[in-house]
Amino acid sequence: MFLISCVKHYDLDILGLAETHLTGDNVISVEGYQWFGLNRKHIHVRAKSGSGGVGILIRNSICNEFDITIADNDTEGILWIKLENKTNANNVLYVCVVYLPPENSTRAVNVHEFFDNLMTKVYTVPQGNPFYICGDWNSRCSDFVDSITGIDNLPDRHVVDFQCNSYGKVFCEFLTDISCCILNGRNTLLNDYTYVSTRGLSVVDYCVVPYEMLDIFNKFKVTRTSLIIEQICANGKFDLQKIIPDHSLLTWEITLKFSQSNKNAAQPKNNRKTKTKYDIKNIPEDWLSSESALNDIDIIIQNLEFSNVTQDKINNMYDAFVNVIKTEMSTKLSSKVIVLSDGVNNKRRRCKKPWWSEELTELWSSVCASEKIWIKCKIQNQKKFFRQVFVNKRKLFDKAVQKAKRQYWYSMQEELSNS
Repeated sequence: MFLISCVKHYDLDILGLAETHLTGDNVISVEGYQWFGLNRKHIHVRAKSGSGGVGILIRNSICNEFDITIADNDTEGILWIKLENKTNANNVLYVCVVYLPPENSTRAVNVHEFFDNLMTKVYTVPQGNPFYICGDWNSRCSDFVDSITGIDNLPDRHVVDFQCNSYGKVFCEFLTDISCCILNGRNTLLNDYTYVSTRGLSVVDYCVVPYEMLDIFNKFKVTRTSLIIEQICANGKFDLQKIIPDHSLLTWEITLKFSQSNKNAAQPKNNRKTKTKYDIKNIPEDWLSSESALNDIDIIIQNLEFSNVTQDKINNMYDAFVNVIKTEMSTKLSSKVIVLSDGVNNKRRRCKKPWWSEELTELWSSVCASEKIWIKCKIQNQKKFFRQVFVNKRKLFDKAVQKAKRQYWYSMQEELSNS
């Protein structure tokens, strides 16, 4: 009853829950919402209730607008939900809820394996699709940086908990690897401790978002449960003084920049783009020496010398000169027609970043090629294998990018200090 009152009072669209303590196929029922959950499968035979578990409540109006599916629930404590817009399949939002048991718990897991599994899922989110990961991380990261200073241009994070534990450093390194940051303390209405009990105050619950999409997450707020009880239980309907939840409510707003095109509209025909590539390394000696080419160039020169020069006429003369060159190329240079696909094979990848290298170009091309193979594969067993190959290559590429950024930044610092 307390949860139902809380959901309705704060008018939440999506609510992620950690430590649901549900068993078997039990669910949480709230009128006007649909439940998507992942209950802990292995509990003690004598346990009176479940433990751990994560889940998401989604408002029915959101369900009417989006096709909602469970994108991944293979790892205990990690639940991914995919929301695909019904009017445009390109508009997709991914939501993830996590619960990482405390380091001293009987249910403690290998933290590195937990973050590796989560990283694998992050890498399978299509590029450009918004997502966020929220939940109880049981990680106290103090004022550790969650980005590369001087490289990732992020606003400073307001920190209220300056204590750390062994999970905190691993958590921040994980965020740096996946190019994500902590929303707590950024774009904030009210930042506060997320765990409040007789045992102390701490921040262990976080919302994690991609660097480049930080601007769409706003009005972050932490509301302590004591305040929630004052607001929704003022009439004395609930007596919760002895069972006050010890974790706070984290809320924020998302501005989704979705396109309006209809997915049912007729798709354009598969017109393959082509271009003609000329062999300019072997230019013949009689280049632009034919009588017709010389006459055309003379006419252009005369028009430039004797005509009333305006911008339109200059543009027309330039177009005429380009046509002369094209005609000469078609006549005297060997050529071949190239079919342009997605740019994996035909467009050399270059990046204007000062830390970019040929090695990164090769790694990125390999990532794109493996992604294409995975998406096109229709055989389920092989598709799973190709997906893993893609994930591994993308992970390798991201680590190489982070390493290149760090090396460049450190070299710049060294150069500045020497000068």
